[in-house]
Amino acid sequence: MNKITSNIRNYSFGLILLSCMGGMSCTREADIDMTDTDRVVFSANIGQASRRGDNSWTGGELIGMQVGESVKTYRISDAATGAMVTDDEPYTWTSGEYQLHAWSPYTDKSISLTDQSDAEKMFACDLLECNATVNAQSVQLTFKHKMTRVWYELQQFPGYTNEEANNAVISYYGHSSIKYTEGIIDKEGEPNFEILPRKIDDRHGEAILVPGEMWDKPFIKVVIGGDTYVYTPKHTVATDEERQTGVLKEGYNQRYYLKVSKKGIEVSMESSSVGWDSETIDGVTDGKYKAEIPSNLNNPQITGVENGIITGADNSFSISYTENGNGGLLYEGNCTVQRTTDGTSHTYTFSKIASDIKLSYTSEYLKVGKYYYSNGTFGDEAVKEGCETVGLVYKLGASKNEYDTDQIDNYSGSELKSITGYVLCIDSRIPSTEPGLGWKKDDGTYNGTEFDSWENNEERYNATTFNGYQFTQEIAEKLQSSDINNFPLWQTFKGLNLQAPENTSGWYIPSIEQIKDVVSADIHDKVTFTGNYYSSNIYYYTQEMSESEENHKWNSAKIVHSWALKYNVETQETSGGYPSDAAKLIIILTF
Repeated sequence: MNKITSNIRNYSFGLILLSCMGGMSCTREADIDMTDTDRVVFSANIGQASRRGDNSWTGGELIGMQVGESVKTYRISDAATGAMVTDDEPYTWTSGEYQLHAWSPYTDKSISLTDQSDAEKMFACDLLECNATVNAQSVQLTFKHKMTRVWYELQQFPGYTNEEANNAVISYYGHSSIKYTEGIIDKEGEPNFEILPRKIDDRHGEAILVPGEMWDKPFIKVVIGGDTYVYTPKHTVATDEERQTGVLKEGYNQRYYLKVSKKGIEVSMESSSVGWDSETIDGVTDGKYKAEIPSNLNNPQITGVENGIITGADNSFSISYTENGNGGLLYEGNCTVQRTTDGTSHTYTFSKIASDIKLSYTSEYLKVGKYYYSNGTFGDEAVKEGCETVGLVYKLGASKNEYDTDQIDNYSGSELKSITGYVLCIDSRIPSTEPGLGWKKDDGTYNGTEFDSWENNEERYNATTFNGYQFTQEIAEKLQSSDINNFPLWQTFKGLNLQAPENTSGWYIPSIEQIKDVVSADIHDKVTFTGNYYSSNIYYYTQEMSESEENHKWNSAKIVHSWALKYNVETQETSGGYPSDAAKLIIILTF
């Protein structure tokens, strides 16, 4: 017969007998005398290889303990071991066995679930329960989770930038609050409240939700790049039904992998009843990115890929191979790509990977007319998922004419290490209609004092050089303290805030000779050039006045004129004019 002894006995909270490994018991304090009392000493852990708080109990958690109609309040007195004490009359044991029901937290107040934005708030929603048999004076309680832990990964986001993905706001829908009485969850309201999860990093987060079904109910919300997507699991969707994405299972860790595009949101899910606190779940493959490597590379050296799975630190890998020619690797997937080459040895480094990566080799990786993407790669697609199309290759090899040859020294201060070719910016925001913009607003004078006193002014007047990058940097320096509103062309250029891939010159306004290269390139099936285009060849002209001209309206010993060179596509002529004259804008970079 089960026996519960209710005699009040004196005991010290500091003298607690703890449960040890394998069901054996040991003493925390040497002076505890088990022959002097028949009270039960409890300790608690959490099963399923899990945690409460940050890797363990935090200490002080209240636990409800029920035997029959008797309910007592225990608390965690040692976070590391799970030792428990009570201010109530403790449960005791002398012989036989009896059943005990325990739960935590022990509270009669509603537990809010809507704000789980940090670990403390999230684990406050973690409900625990234990059913145990008391048949000794030392009992270790193993608690299980009553809620569902949900984890997300923004895995793919074609059509959006990495920055937009990193700033995406992801939330769940569920019950706003619950009551947890005697280890039974009492749901409050409908599961239609937005729940803010704990954000682990830019693309991962987690929350604790009430078990139940979310079929045909809004469940996951993603706000990215000003767009909002809501995922509603449906029985009628084969993948949803197969993976049971609409079922929140008690005690499970369910991982949701999100793909968001302009077409909508797609969700896959893997779940496990073990490893609530684990960063990985056995058997889950969706969270491990794969790399498909082409077989026709010449002696490739691959690091960070094992058996087709990306294993490099921070989801990265690299491929090096050799070849002569203009071949290269194309890819499908979300990542950042950096390509380095010395002409025959080529290395591709893939980082910030957010999806499976499929690679293919093309013998025409680089050629005039290829589109240039924000991740530094090239291709034939005007619109490519996972990145932005920012330019068009218009020339390969260093530019040259009978007077000059472009060289790496012309790009001092940039990240450029060698000259492979040139790209025309095709951003739709660049004004393309006549008459265009002026370098400077017409203020009724011809004095462009902002552009006077140039160093190397003679070189700037020379329209046969390839110094557009240098000239653009010098213009930036000259105008850094000027009112940019007075310089419409420069204001437009700066206002675009164009971002360039690594290891390029960055975007700049070309020189006259570089404009000639652009408008004569074999890209007229994709872009059209008409009228006048401004260069970065801005220079000044000084004229000494004679004595008879000393009372000239400028009242100066010199007449200073600023001039800007522009190129006319139809006439193929270069001309200089006042900076207030209108012409259109061309922007390029060197890679």
